Amino acid sequence: MPIRETDISILIPTYKYRDKVVRAVESALASGAGEIIVTDDRGRDGTMEALSAYGDPRLVVRENERNLGLWENHLHALGMATRPWIKYIQADDYLLPGGLAALAAAVEDGVTVVYGAPTLRDDATGDISYMHRLTHPVRLSPDRLQRAFLPAGWILGSPSHMMLRADAIERDPAAWRTRMSTDLVVGSIAAARGDTVLLPAGAIAQGVHPLQDAKTQNAELGLERAVASLAYLRRRPEPGLRWLANMWTWLELRSVLRTTAKGLVYRQGTPVKIAAYPARLLADLSLRDWQDIVRDRALLAAAARYRARRLTTHDLTRLLVPPVVDLRPDGRRAAQ
Repeated sequence: MPIRETDISILIPTYKYRDKVVRAVESALASGAGEIIVTDDRGRDGTMEALSAYGDPRLVVRENERNLGLWENHLHALGMATRPWIKYIQADDYLLPGGLAALAAAVEDGVTVVYGAPTLRDDATGDISYMHRLTHPVRLSPDRLQRAFLPAGWILGSPSHMMLRADAIERDPAAWRTRMSTDLVVGSIAAARGDTVLLPAGAIAQGVHPLQDAKTQNAELGLERAVASLAYLRRRPEPGLRWLANMWTWLELRSVLRTTAKGLVYRQGTPVKIAAYPARLLADLSLRDWQDIVRDRALLAAAARYRARRLTTHDLTRLLVPPVVDLRPDGRRAAQ
């Protein structure tokens, strides 16, 4: 059944984003969230002073005693939350009017993740774009969602795009490290523990600017995050995650090779470490993992053809109903 907005903790980890975090906080205060927690990772940029003016009793603002790091700060904020549902808002993103209510209304029994397709807004120009096109809400089982990840990539996006049931969130500190793609790891685990509801755009706005983490990480960090994240998922006990990591490893190999070449040419990190990442990616595969890849080669081929189109906006309605990859994980064609 749907939940109330008061059942949701909004968490806003921030670091040196004073002006942008004010926008995020104001959007959270305009919602009916039960609590709003801001953790400033010792940015010393005036964030604490800027937020001290708000007198809403739901708002808790804390400065970390030391700089923790990107994902470590997210985990620190999570440890302070008390509500049964968690809604992260990264400091450069914000809720749209009625957005939290829409996310709350989508909760049903057995659901652990609610995803709101983000509206992308360029902070410099105001231009609007979209990552995903979805005409109506869709509820997916873990298996269906994992299959959809193969052609479309990481659909669930950043923590700002997801609302997670608190008891479905993995709190292992090894999953919350700056040198890990924690959004992918924690989101995949939560989605494997229950169903996911995908909502059309209208709940979340993502600020687009040149200082975003994905745009500033060098090749070495990007490669380490990819290799470490897939290795972590491969060892998880949740249904389907090992299979998913194996499929992704094969599909991401070309991207890893391109990033490795770029890192070596532009010297984005330690050359010896950069050159070793493709081998590290494949060395983690066991005989059982290779059997998964060989068995499901038809599924992988269909996903690779879709990815080759290099779409900037994925039509999830068309992808999911009917699925563009109409094969079961065992490689046989699904019944029509």
